[in-house]
Amino acid sequence: MKVLSIALLLGAGVWFARPEAGRAADSPGESVRKIFAEKQEAVIWVSAVAKVSFHAEGLKDGPANIPDREQKMETLATLIDAGGMAVTALSNIDPSRDFTGREIRTRSGTLNLEANAVLKEVKLILGDGTEIPSEVVMRDADLDLAFIRPREGSKELKGVTFQGLDLKNGATANVADDVVTLGRMDEVLNRVPSVTRGHITSVTRKPREFLRASGAALGCPTFLADGKLVGIAVNRTIRGKGSHTVLIPSGDVLEIAEQARNARSTPAAERKPAKVDAP
Repeated sequence: MKVLSIALLLGAGVWFARPEAGRAADSPGESVRKIFAEKQEAVIWVSAVAKVSFHAEGLKDGPANIPDREQKMETLATLIDAGGMAVTALSNIDPSRDFTGREIRTRSGTLNLEANAVLKEVKLILGDGTEIPSEVVMRDADLDLAFIRPREGSKELKGVTFQGLDLKNGATANVADDVVTLGRMDEVLNRVPSVTRGHITSVTRKPREFLRASGAALGCPTFLADGKLVGIAVNRTIRGKGSHTVLIPSGDVLEIAEQARNARSTPAAERKPAKVDAP
């Protein structure tokens, strides 16, 4: 009877899995939760007000007079050291990039537009809502990176600890690797941390390395499943050709961060594009 009962159960498709198999199936989720628990406070919000000035030429009767404008922005950023240095996508806090190079046709001719943005009232907004007066200390327009640090002596800095990521703990990723991106919701959802699972969809090696990852978010870090940092997401843009969200490898971000730590804060330093091999 016992033999017959076992045979009937097997014939009905009933299988008894070992307890270890169930735990193994949960391991990817456990890895994501570990990254989330350990590194979630490294992603913050940044707010800034940009004063954008314009210069336009091309009209027969001289340069056009276009009034300045102010624009307030918020974007996500990643803390990269214990002193509060943060990195974000420059395109998210510099609206001048949306205007420079545009051609506007008018009855008097074609306007060639150039724009410049001065950032003021920059603040780091931590997970608990603390707002810390800050300043942009370096910009790299070629890589779309902006580095921000708290103003020294700010009363808001007292008692604050920063959970910065270690850019030296980076990793090389390949196509189809599983990745985890950390983010943070906006004020509507109380700025709580968030996580997105994805994978590497493409890797560009020349003229320099860029990685595409599903789930990547501008200004946010993306990790391999073991917790090692792949890179920070920015916009890769070629004028007239569109743009893509890509990851700048952590090693490249580290190289510029070292310069940013020694940069003068006012005005923000501009990093000249590095020479790279042609494709």
